[in-house]
Order: sequence, then structure tokens, then C-alpha cells
Amino acid sequence: MYYITICDDDKIYIDYLKEIILESGVDKEEVLFYEYESGENFLNDISNLKKCDLLILDMQMKTLDGHETALKFRKQFPKTTLVFCSGVCKPTDESFKTTPCRYLYKSYSRKTMIKEMQAVVKEMKVKQEIPYIVGSYYYNTVRFKPDDIMYIENFRYGSIIHPYKDAVEYEFEEKHDITTKKKLAELFEVLQPYGFEYAHGSYIVNMKYVIKMPSIGEIKLKDGTILSVARSKLKTFRSAFSEWLSYKY
Repeated sequence: MYYITICDDDKIYIDYLKEIILESGVDKEEVLFYEYESGENFLNDISNLKKCDLLILDMQMKTLDGHETALKFRKQFPKTTLVFCSGVCKPTDESFKTTPCRYLYKSYSRKTMIKEMQAVVKEMKVKQEIPYIVGSYYYNTVRFKPDDIMYIENFRYGSIIHPYKDAVEYEFEEKHDITTKKKLAELFEVLQPYGFEYAHGSYIVNMKYVIKMPSIGEIKLKDGTILSVARSKLKTFRSAFSEWLSYKY
């Protein structure tokens, strides 16, 4: 999953950039967009950003300009791919202090913008270090990307991994658990930026696979699995799920 933030005071242009990104090598199913129409709003919310793979930042905004916003952003996300865009401003020595990978002009034709964005997307993908969760299955060692996993539950000797079978190359028998020695809290720390949340003290769930969130305390996953949501986790889980949906769609 790629987390892309666009900060521009023109909502129409934000929507345009999202179209360009989706035409430049990023699949709609593997991206979450965050949108801000001012540098102030973006920086006020930056502590809530779990992850940011790409920031596209307007250089000319009404109060806080792109330079100042980028400098503060870099303190929290030093390695994120950064792109400046502008209608009239030209790059300066100040622009390069925050190491942007591109400086895009809003006057570019759609064809040129796609070409430039393809290079940006390529760099973003190279930089992203996807963590693998390693498990044991019937004397074999298997690795899963976060997007392969529906949920992980607590286990006496560690945790049990439940992959989405259509997302992985292997075939697993129901009678053999896929286990890891890592505890649930340790796995959650790694996987939270990839859309995982506690639904219960005993398991964490990948929002990608939640297809139904009723008002009562249970959820339905993409393969038909029904999981209960603990009363103590219900408010937090529902809020996290709503946030995920809002960024996704």
C-alpha cells in the first residue's frame, strides 16, 4: 500500500494530480490519498500520518508557502519522496534544501506531466521498504507482505497468521496453522502503517479485507470470516475503518 499526500490550495488540481498518479504506474487498489488545501492544515495533522511515501506540495499557498512546509515536513519524514509543483515559481537554492526529486510546473501538458510522474512513482516504489512477516508452516518457512494477510491472532507461543488465500502463491491446509514467534504487539507496531488495527485484544485485522462493519460488534472479511470486535475496541476500530474508507474512496 502506498500513502500519498497532496497539499495544494486548489481542490480541482488535487483531483487532477490523483488522476495523473493513477495513470503513472500506481493501481487504485494499492494507494491511499491524503488531501490538504493549506500548509497549516497539513502540518497540524502531520502527527496523525502513520506513513507517507510521497508528498506533492504546492509552492505558492496563501499563508504558509511550500518551502516552510517542506522544512517542517522533513523533520518527521526525512526519506519520503518529495515533489514541488508550481504555477509560476522557479526552483531556488532554498527549494533544494529539502531534497525534492522533482519540480513540476502546473503548465505542463498532460502527456509531460504523466512522463514526469512516472519517474516520481518509480523513485517512490524503489524507496519503499515493505516489511515481510515470516512464519512457519508444517516445517516450512513462508514470508508474507502486509497486503497478503487478513488478520493475525494471538497464540500461546507467539501469533497465528491468517493470509488471504487468493493473494498468495501457496496452498495451505486448514489443519496446519501458520505461526510466528513474534507477539501480537510487536507485529502491530510493524503493520499499523499498512492498515492494521486491533479489533480485539487477541487479534489485529487488515482493513483492506473488511467488507462489512455492522453497528453490532462484529466484522465480515473478504473470505467470509466473521470476527467479533471487543466492546473496548469498537469505537477505535470503527473510527479507523471509517478513516481508511475515506482515504481509499
